[in-house]
Amino acid sequence: MDGCVFCAIGRGEADADLVAYRSGDVCVVPALLQRENNPGRTLVLPVPHVTGLDGTPPGLLREVFGVAARVVSAVREAYGAVGSTVVQNNTAPGQVLHHLHVSVVPRFEGDAFRIPEPGLSEAPREVRLARASALRRVLAREA
Repeated sequence: MDGCVFCAIGRGEADADLVAYRSGDVCVVPALLQRENNPGRTLVLPVPHVTGLDGTPPGLLREVFGVAARVVSAVREAYGAVGSTVVQNNTAPGQVLHHLHVSVVPRFEGDAFRIPEPGLSEAPREVRLARASALRRVLAREA
């Protein structure tokens, strides 16, 4: 779909250096918006443009959630997280990117995690590159 930043990332036309993992029709990137107490929020994106869980082919859903499960494991080592929370919004109010994506949010002791998080802020590109590199190392070993 023209103008969809997630499609451009999936096709390798944008932010290719931020892609931590690519598997068939799925890629993994650090999210632009980060939580102060949960650094390392990561997005698992299908390459084809799909907007929600409903209407997404079952094989693609299996691949998206299979990769999400790998990311759940990887954030422990890559970021020192004690666990994670996995979130998928299906046409949520205020959502501006209408492309299916699964967020893996690293969890830390005493992080006071809550949804919604009013304190989201943009992570600088250098920070996202470092996070992509850390995830890439861990995910490459698990392949």
